[in-house]
Amino acid sequence: MATIRFLLRKDKTRSDGTAPVYLRVTSRRRSRHLSTGIRIEPRFWNDARQEVRRSHPLSDAYNARLADLRLEAERAALEAGARRAAPEAVIQQLDGTGTSFYRFLDAFIDDLERKGRVWSWKRYRVLRGKLEACFGPRLDWGDLDGKALVRLERYLTDRLGNGANTVRKELAMLHRVVRQAIRDGEVGADRDPFLRYDPPRPKRPERRRLTMEEVARLESLDLPPGRLRRTRDAFLLSLYLCGLRFGDLCCLKVRNLEGDRIRFRMNKTGRPHTVPVPERARRLLEPYLEGKDPEDFILPLLQRGDDRDPFHLRRRISSNNTLANVDLKELARLARLERPDTLTFHVSRHTFADLARRGGDVFAVSKALGHQRLEVTERYLASFDEEAVDNLARTLWSE
Repeated sequence: MATIRFLLRKDKTRSDGTAPVYLRVTSRRRSRHLSTGIRIEPRFWNDARQEVRRSHPLSDAYNARLADLRLEAERAALEAGARRAAPEAVIQQLDGTGTSFYRFLDAFIDDLERKGRVWSWKRYRVLRGKLEACFGPRLDWGDLDGKALVRLERYLTDRLGNGANTVRKELAMLHRVVRQAIRDGEVGADRDPFLRYDPPRPKRPERRRLTMEEVARLESLDLPPGRLRRTRDAFLLSLYLCGLRFGDLCCLKVRNLEGDRIRFRMNKTGRPHTVPVPERARRLLEPYLEGKDPEDFILPLLQRGDDRDPFHLRRRISSNNTLANVDLKELARLARLERPDTLTFHVSRHTFADLARRGGDVFAVSKALGHQRLEVTERYLASFDEEAVDNLARTLWSE
């Protein structure tokens, strides 16, 4: 059961000599405070009796306010105690924010923004929009149960046309928020709606990939200088550089090129990564390196200063990725590739993984792609040595 007391915060005394009275809730060795809105001079506070002394002209009104607050706090503590919630839950009940799931989700998203986790921040903002479209502008913790998850699954599937794997990812993100709320004491572990819900079974997706013959057709396209040529070169560079992600390719600077290797930090994970630069990639890079300083981006996809703000950088990468995917469909038609409308930049990663797997080591493929877990690589088709990755690149892109 939580302990509830009032205390005079003398450390917050104003120039007029008054200090605020706070409500303190202590539970599970943690304390949280809520302002009562009352300010008095310290001489008017009776700490032993937990009340304002009668010598204060507003003692009756102030003490009535404190009595009401104590009663509300005790009621909230009883409810919170039933689910072993932390003192934050009691305070939230008192200030009217404790029942809203959206309030917690918004704080969760704000925390991602403060930490600069741009990629996760954007994904959770999208999830927030889908939840509101499904459930409306109000969603309380009490409404989030197994039936609500089934309703969300049907909305994602029937209304948005999401496949089983996309639905599983969205629900997994939602579950992460719920688990964080449980860790924070927002709700009890017994209130986890996923305990009474079975997510859709994953389906093995059909991943678009190119054959070596199709890669050769893209390479042989005679394109004038311009956006199409730049997009074709970027796609091929991703292939040559072990399936480099579009965002990482955009952010490569001249200083990242060190001899026959490129060393950089991956946008998605923040981990350092290195890939070899085979001769085909070097020839493709040379025109883009002419006259540039170490801090210049190699490809003209970003401009100097775009990486100063991570959120601006994410937007620039996203818009460029959209344009690149439009260009790739046109390039696929020019090269007479099968199913041209299915060619996207991410196909370069699938293609590298598939080609490398056929003639290489799945562990080396995992290292080359920058996957943290081998299972991720296996779904495409730790620290492993660079020599295996180099051998893959040399085998695939030798003349």
